[in-house]
Order: sequence, then structure tokens, then C-alpha cells
Amino acid sequence: MKIAPFRIQKLTLDAAKMRVRTGAVNGYGDRSHPPHSEHPADDFPAYLVTSTAPHNIDESIEVPSEDSVAQTQKGLMAIARTLHRIQSDPTITEPPELVVAVHGYNTEEEGIRAWYSDIYRYITQDDRQIRQRRNLVFIGYRWSSERLSLKPRHLWRNLRALPEVPQGVLALGLALVLLYWSWAVFGRPMGRTGFMYNLLIEGGLSVAIAFAVMILTLLILRLSVYFRDVYRAINFGVPDLTELLRQIDQVVVDLRSDEMPRTFADNGRDIRQAKQPYDESLPRIQLSFLGHSMGGLVVTNVVRILSDVFDRGSIAHNPTPKIGDTLSLGRLILASPDIPVLSIISSRANGLASSLRRFSEAYLFSNEGDLALRLASTAVNYISFPSAKQHYGHRLGSIALTNDIYKKGIVNLPALQTYYSLDKDLGEAITADPGDILDSLFITHGSGSGDGYLSLGDLFDIEHRAKGPATLADLFTFFDCTDYKDYRLTLGANGWRDRSFQKTGLLTRAKNRRHLTTWDYLELLFDTVAGRRDVHGGYFKGVYSRQLIYRIAFLGFEGTLQAIAAEITSDTISPEKISPEKISREQALEAFNGRCMEKGIEVYLSPLRYRVDVQGAALAAAREEMLQTVRAAQQPDDDIPTSTPKGAMARQSVSVAG
Repeated sequence: MKIAPFRIQKLTLDAAKMRVRTGAVNGYGDRSHPPHSEHPADDFPAYLVTSTAPHNIDESIEVPSEDSVAQTQKGLMAIARTLHRIQSDPTITEPPELVVAVHGYNTEEEGIRAWYSDIYRYITQDDRQIRQRRNLVFIGYRWSSERLSLKPRHLWRNLRALPEVPQGVLALGLALVLLYWSWAVFGRPMGRTGFMYNLLIEGGLSVAIAFAVMILTLLILRLSVYFRDVYRAINFGVPDLTELLRQIDQVVVDLRSDEMPRTFADNGRDIRQAKQPYDESLPRIQLSFLGHSMGGLVVTNVVRILSDVFDRGSIAHNPTPKIGDTLSLGRLILASPDIPVLSIISSRANGLASSLRRFSEAYLFSNEGDLALRLASTAVNYISFPSAKQHYGHRLGSIALTNDIYKKGIVNLPALQTYYSLDKDLGEAITADPGDILDSLFITHGSGSGDGYLSLGDLFDIEHRAKGPATLADLFTFFDCTDYKDYRLTLGANGWRDRSFQKTGLLTRAKNRRHLTTWDYLELLFDTVAGRRDVHGGYFKGVYSRQLIYRIAFLGFEGTLQAIAAEITSDTISPEKISPEKISREQALEAFNGRCMEKGIEVYLSPLRYRVDVQGAALAAAREEMLQTVRAAQQPDDDIPTSTPKGAMARQSVSVAG
């Protein structure tokens, strides 16, 4: 029986508009169904997509019902029809946007449903600015992550899964230890054994113990489910999400072709060419991703697959955000991503450079006290990550910004206001700016020489200053939440509604130090075990950070500033009411800066975001200005310029990194 690679369910609110329910797609997205113009909460198009891949490949798969494949097709049709309807609606001025959230490692389905339900509840109930948007579609994607468990049954099953030779070595080692203990306690003839005899016995025992410890270490690594989740993410989660997006793209194309004049239908061979002008006449669907932890690994690898390596823009190191026939990459939001720090470095070794450059907006939320990445992930990746020194194995979610204990907010705002005037090319402005993002991003350490800081510029010994001022990191806006303090939200029966009585450090104890010490990490380890802090996922449990992440995901940075302007207007008590349009972007940015400063969040705003969202420059032109300097930093000195058509194509065709 055919099994669909994923299940699609619709997210809705109950009659009391309190609980989020998941159910079958029942005709939603039909052409006769009106777009969510009034935007009632139960009409916001949101879906839960669950991969059908099992935790173990040899597990018995639940026999699907006869209509499971039909239900999946119905879900795909509902999503595609909604997006196509938004495209075709002349009253909707914004292009359709598809926002996909992807969870991380070591998560069970119940916890993921709770997170996606919270996102749905927020965009339909808690945020008026998002609720008013008529161009949004949300998908919460669940891949087959496994929850860490220490139950005896689980331990025994993993022990039985050991291959025969390791099983035998472990059994022999444990048996020898037991025999030696019995011999030493009960049967050892005191004073009658010689030195060589004892040496052989105890030497053999030591070897047996060593081998047994090695096998037990393998068992512990398996029980951590980290490597198993990496395998599932890459081999199950990535292909299934890729297939979902590919099929959505194809269904939208089919819907367009169905609306074409029937004169084209008689000639199937030419219908593809006939559709092209019609395709370009409609706005592309903006595809945005919110990835947490290992979800960042899933997202970046999905984009790598979706990117066409034969695209001329990729060959010429000028990748386009266009994906397929109808999609275009929009925003990338990574929260504590479990990917190497190398990912934001313009380097030959960075396999993610091509996919990250394709996004129009990119954001990173990190914190220095993320024990899950700083200790656990870094330690287990020591086995597989090809680096010769320990610092190179750090993960992107645990980097920090230069911590000035007296200043938070947008740390590079004075430089942006001073050096980035509109009469300067963006690359020229970055050159004039004495600051450098790679010198402002640090991995921290509590031991060794120095002041505890190691900048990414020093770590990778980058020569970008000699060849070009901008790097891949300049495309990102960074949020360092190490000292973030706010009210903590607690997941209750009706979602994140119960707030703490006072503000507290959400991800660390927020001591506002230059860097965390070994003692600070021990305290965080205690807090994590006691359940007092979530050092890895606390971004979604703070009142402001939750709002900030979801607004950026669904509105973008410009939309977030517009939402702040609207809130400033509503909070103003004046006989003369100020409209949001009269609040300048600079004023909204200053208000945003003040909010981050108040909460203890340190921000490094991308020059691209400042040029486009604050100064109002065209995105395409500003992005090209920045990418030119990024490409200049990556090209060898003797490279033929990309403006030389034949030579450039011939010389650059050896690289598929884009």
C-alpha cells in the first residue's frame, strides 16, 4: 500500500478560542472559499505537517488508512490553493508568504505540537499586526526526532541493538570483571601468587575493562540520540520537507495552468512555454524559515537541495533567491542553531555559503550560556567534525557579541547613523565603517590565556580586509540574548499564558558580565537540571523575545518597525492623534533599540537591513552591492571577473558553492 511521506493536518481554534486543535483538512483552500480578508482566528491558514519516517527503519509502520494518501493530496491542494488565491487577489498588495517552522533535536511529538500551537495562537490572538496580514500561510513541520529516555526497557532495547562483536566484547569484559572480583574476595590464595601471575591477571583485566568502557561509551552516545537524530534529520527530515515544498510548487503551477486559456491545452508540448509569461506576471511566494537547534541544520540543507546548481547565477557566484517555478527565499531565522560557526564565514570550507546568501533577510538568536551547544553538541561533534583545533568546533548558537556591560541594544547603531548615508554605495560605506562584525562576534572560554574572548576574525584568520570589506556575516542581524531578562511564560492548558511575577534571566542568570566563567556554567547546569532555566529554548518563553522572533518571522524587520510605530501611536496620549505613517523609520528604530536595551538584548544590525528597512533603499540593488563585496572577498586574486562572460563561466564552473 502506498504511504505518503508526510501527513498534513489543519490547525484551528476551538469554539472558545482557547485551545488549538489539529484535524483533517476538510475542503479548506477550495476555490469557493474566500480569502481570510476579515482574518477570523479560525480561518488563518495554518497546518501541521508530520513526516511519516519511523524512529528506526526496522520498526513496524502503522498501516495507513485507505484515504491517507488522498488526505495528503487534499492538504497539499489546500495549501497551494490558498497561496495561489493570495497571488491572484488584486486587493492583497503583499506577495504571498509561506512561513515554515522546524524544531530541533530530542523532541517528542507532544512538545512540538505545543510549540506550533503556541505560534498559531500568537499569530491569531496575541499580535494584531500579524493578524491583520492577509498574505500569510504557516506550516509547522515535524520530522522524526527521538526523545532521550533512560527507561529500563529503552536501555535494554538499545543494548540488544549492539552488533555481535561489540556485544561479545562487552559481555566478556563484564564477565572478567565479575570473575576477578569473585576471585579476589572469595578464592584468592593469599601469599601464594607471584608477581608475574598477578601482573598477567590484572593486566588482562585492565584491557578487558578498557574495551568494555569503549563499548559502554558507544552505548551512551546512542542513548543520547544525537547522532541518530542527525541521521534522521539529514536522511528523513530534509528529503521529506524538500518533497513537501516541491509538491506545493508543482500544485501552484498546475493551478495556474488550469486557469490558462483552453487554446493552449490542445498542445501539451508547448504548454510549458506558454505558461512562462503568465508565471512572471504574478508575485512569487516568499518562503521563510524559522529553525530552532537542529532545525537550522534541516533548513539549510533543504535550501541547498532546492537550489539549482546549474543556474547561471550560481555558477557566476550571484545566486538568486528564486526556487522552483513559484517560490522565492525570504527570511531565515535561526534560534540556537546547531551548525558550526564556520557557516557565517566566507570560506571554501563553508558548504552552506550558497544557501545562506540566497535569503533576503537572515537573523541569528544566540546566547553564550547555551550548554546544549557549548558542551553536549561540541563534545559529540568532536568525533565527526573535521577540525584540528577545539575552537573550530563551536556551534553558531553559542557565539556572543562583544559584551559591553554598560550598553545593550543595537551596538552598531551609532556607526550605521554615521557612515551609511545614502550617497554612498553600501560596500563603500562598510569600508568606511571602522567596526567589523567578525571582530565583534566571539566564542568565549573560561580557561587558557587572554581575556576569555576569541573573535571569529582571529579564529579563522580572515583576510577579508585586504580583498573586500563585507563577508557573509554582514548579511545577518545578530541577537545576543545572554543577559536577557523578562517575564517567563509557563505552558498551561491554554498555552503560554501564566507569567512569572518578576523579571528573571531567561537563558542565563543574566549577571551582565564580560563573559561567563566556569562557575557560571556550573550554576547554569544546576538550573537546567532543576528546571529553573531553559538555556537552549528560553527564547520562546520570554514575553518580548517570543514577540520579537514571531514578528520577524511573519512580518520581517520592516514590518516589525511598522508594528512598533503602530504601538507608539496607540500609547500616545495627545489631543492630536499621531498616525503610524507620521512616525519615521528612524524613530521606530530608536524605539526598538530602547526595548532591546531595556531587556538586556545586544543586537548587531545588518547594514543591509539598515539600508533597506530604515533608509528605504531597494532590496535588490542594496543586496547586489553587498554581495559584490562578498564575492570579491571570496575570489582568488587571479580570478577573471564575473563580468567577463566566457572566461568567468569557464573559470568559475569548478565551484558549485554559488
